[in-house]
Amino acid sequence: MRGVRAFDLDLDEIEKRDRRIRRIITSIQRDVDEGGRAHVRQILRGPLELYRIELERPEMSYQRTTIVDRATLEMLLEETPEETLRSGFRFAHAE
Repeated sequence: MRGVRAFDLDLDEIEKRDRRIRRIITSIQRDVDEGGRAHVRQILRGPLELYRIELERPEMSYQRTTIVDRATLEMLLEETPEETLRSGFRFAHAE
């Protein structure tokens, strides 16, 4: 068997990754829609940018932290209604 070239990615793995990202985005949106707050802060700069999303649901004594890359954060922001972004998201400036 010949070596695998860089562009010969396993489509099943790509689909699994995409479904996982979709579940993460949907979960964050649902929690914010139900009254939660999402605090977003950049934690890594450079070629790989990472963001920490701290999700709080005080009425449920629930807190969760999710780390996402820039592309996932952009997808979340693009797919979340503007009013939800204004009311449920807080963005901290990187230090």
